[in-house]
Amino acid sequence: MNLRLTSSALALAAMTAPAFADVTPEQVWQSWVEYYQSVGYSVSEGKREAAGDTLTVSEITVKGGTPEGRVDLTIPQIVLSDIGDGKVRTVYADQMTGQVHGVNPEGAKYALPFTIDLPGNTAVTSGAIEDMTHELNYPTIDITLSSITTEDKETKLPVKIGLADSVGTMHFVAGTPAKYDYDVKTGKVTFTGDITSEDDVNVKFDGSIEGVATSGDMVVPADGIADISKDMNAALKAGLAMNGLAKAGALAVSFEFSGTDEYDQPTSGSGKYDGKGLDFSFSLSSEGVSYQAGTDANTFELASSNLPFPINYAIESSSFDVQLPAMKSDEAQPFKFTYSLTGLTLGDAIWNLFDAQGQLPRDPATLDIDVTGTMKVIKDLFDPATMADADTSSDEGAGDMASDEPPFEPIDLTINQVALNALGAKIHAEGALKAPESGDMTTPVGELNASYEGVNGLIDKLSTIGLIPEDQAMSVRMMMAMFAKPVGDDKLETKLEFKEDGSIFANGQQIK
Repeated sequence: MNLRLTSSALALAAMTAPAFADVTPEQVWQSWVEYYQSVGYSVSEGKREAAGDTLTVSEITVKGGTPEGRVDLTIPQIVLSDIGDGKVRTVYADQMTGQVHGVNPEGAKYALPFTIDLPGNTAVTSGAIEDMTHELNYPTIDITLSSITTEDKETKLPVKIGLADSVGTMHFVAGTPAKYDYDVKTGKVTFTGDITSEDDVNVKFDGSIEGVATSGDMVVPADGIADISKDMNAALKAGLAMNGLAKAGALAVSFEFSGTDEYDQPTSGSGKYDGKGLDFSFSLSSEGVSYQAGTDANTFELASSNLPFPINYAIESSSFDVQLPAMKSDEAQPFKFTYSLTGLTLGDAIWNLFDAQGQLPRDPATLDIDVTGTMKVIKDLFDPATMADADTSSDEGAGDMASDEPPFEPIDLTINQVALNALGAKIHAEGALKAPESGDMTTPVGELNASYEGVNGLIDKLSTIGLIPEDQAMSVRMMMAMFAKPVGDDKLETKLEFKEDGSIFANGQQIK
C-alpha cells in the first residue's frame, strides 16, 4: 500500500507550469515558490534581475519527494514578463536537468539523471492575486534518460518520452483553504527505449498514446501541507482533498528482446500491445480513497524462442472500482469493490495446447464481480505506522515484524453479483452476510444463493480430453450433489444459510 508518492506525482506534474501567481512578474515568482514549499519542496534561486516589465530568475533548483524517490530539478532560467491587460507571460529555459535518487525496494541507493526539453514553451497568467488562471502552451516536451547508477554501478538506460501539442489551464483560488484545478490535453505521447540489464538481456521498445487528457482539483489546508510525503494522514485531517482523471485514446506498444536464459542458452522474442483507449480516476480525502480504471478493446501478442507457440489474447473491455474509508471510526463505513472483464479470447495455439480436437467451446469469456459492504476502520489508513506495517508485511520473510492487526474490521458484506461465463458454463452468485452481534465475520450470519448452468457438461468434456481424471471427475460430481440441487437440464442451484449459532445449511440440509 505504497501511496506516499501521490503528492510528489501531483507536484511534479505541475513543475513545467507557472505556480499560482498574480498579475505582476514578482508576484508570479513568489507564489510559485510558496506553492512548492507548501507541498514539501524547496525552491532556491541563484540570482534575479528586474528590467522594466520583465523579471528574470536564474539558477533555480527545486528539491523534494520521498526517501524512495527524491527529485532535484535545475532550471537555468525563467523569464516572467508583463504583457499588459493584467497578464504575465512565463517562459522557461528550453532545457532543464534533474535527477531522481533514493533507495529502491531492495535497499540499494540509486540515481537516475534526466533532461527535459521545452522549446517554444509559454504560459500566460491572468486574474487577481486571490484568483488566477494560467493558460499553458507547450508545443514539445521531451524527457530523456541516459543511465541509472545503483550502488556506484552505472547502467546505460537510453529512454526518451515525448509529448506533443500540450495545452491547458491551471486555476488557483487563494483562501482558507486554498483550491486549484487543472485541465491539460496532449495531442500525442511517444516513447522509445533500448535497455540492457546486468545479465546482458537487451530490451528494445517503442510506442505511442493518442489524445491524452488529464484534469483534477485539489484543496490545500489553511496551514499548507507540511511535508505531505512524511505524514499524509495529518494533511488529510487538516483538510487535504484531491481528485484526478486521466483519459487516453489508442495505445500501441511493440518490443523485442534478446539475451541468454537461466541455462545460458540464447533466447529472443518480440511482442506488441494495441489498445483502443483507457481511463483512470482517483479521489483522496478524509472521507476515503477510491480508484477507478477502465480499458476499451485491446490485444496482446508474444513470440519467444523459449516458447513452443505464440501467446496472444484479446479483451473487449475491462474495469475496476475500489472505494475504501480512510479514517478510524467506531461507526461502520461503506466500501466497494467491482471488477469486470468482457470478451476475453485466447489464440488457437493456446487452446490447442490442451484441447487440440476443439472439444471445449471457445466463446469469449466474461467475469463480473460486484461487492459492497461496511467496515470499521480501527487504524487510520494513511497513518505512518499503519503504512509502515503494510510495507513491512509485504517484504518476504518480514511478516513477523509487522502488526498482526489489520486496519479494517468487516461488519457486513453484500455480494451483488459474482458471474462467470466461460467454456460453455455459467455461474452466478449473490447474497449477504453480516457479523453476529457477539462475533465477527469468521462466523457470519446470512444467506448466499448460486446457480450453475452447463457445469456437468463441462466436467464431462474436461474428463474426455484428459484434463480431469475420471476418478477426480466423479469426486467433483459427488461434491456438487452435496451442495447443489438440479432445477433443469444441466442446471443447478445452491442456497447456503449461515445461522446465529454458527450452523450452516445447504439447500435446507445441515452441513455444519
